[in-house]
Amino acid sequence: MKINEIKEINVKFRLITGTRVGGSNDIIEIGGNDSPVVRNPLTKELYIPGSSLKGKMRMLMEWLKDKIDVKGETHNCDDTECPICRVFGRGAENSKKAKSGPTRISIKDAFLTEDSKKSLDELKNRTGLDTEWKYENTINRLTSEANPRNSERIPAGIEFEFKMTYKVLDMEDGGKKDKELFEEVVLKGLKGLEIEGIGGGVSRGNGQIEFTEILVDGVDYLEKVKNIKL
Repeated sequence: MKINEIKEINVKFRLITGTRVGGSNDIIEIGGNDSPVVRNPLTKELYIPGSSLKGKMRMLMEWLKDKIDVKGETHNCDDTECPICRVFGRGAENSKKAKSGPTRISIKDAFLTEDSKKSLDELKNRTGLDTEWKYENTINRLTSEANPRNSERIPAGIEFEFKMTYKVLDMEDGGKKDKELFEEVVLKGLKGLEIEGIGGGVSRGNGQIEFTEILVDGVDYLEKVKNIKL
């Protein structure tokens, strides 16, 4: 077993609708935001954790590959050929039995592009905030009593960029299986993000995104991913 190659995938995407990936609300001021977005604690800059992107891709591919169990827990097995576990990883005990090598994919945190940093700085200078607050209500069906809540969102139009790596291992097949899984799992997982959205509240309009750049080892894959049918 050896690594044949490590693919480097660079991705940029634009938010089509306001997006929230939740941060800590340990400290809440009276009248403050009870559902903040995640920020770098040192710089206070907005970012999207790679774990959020990876988790959403994995969940979507589990559904597409019929790997959802009755308890609804994250799929985790010792089948050497399992496309989900091979690409996204598995628990230590199952990894010992499967002997399929390390997790193939690694997804880094997504950071603001330089243009979007400037846009948010300008927004903060104008309004005092670099985000928006979305207000929602649930209404009691019998009494019409309102239960209002707010959540913080990153505004539509903001662009992020992140990097992924993908290892192709020679498992006495010249790396053939891992190359197939890159097409069948990684690229389809990316397409799933664009169709489904990211973060919380996607069923209520949050988190819709559009890829603006996808480079695999410097080669343009944007149209290829956009043309994938799930």
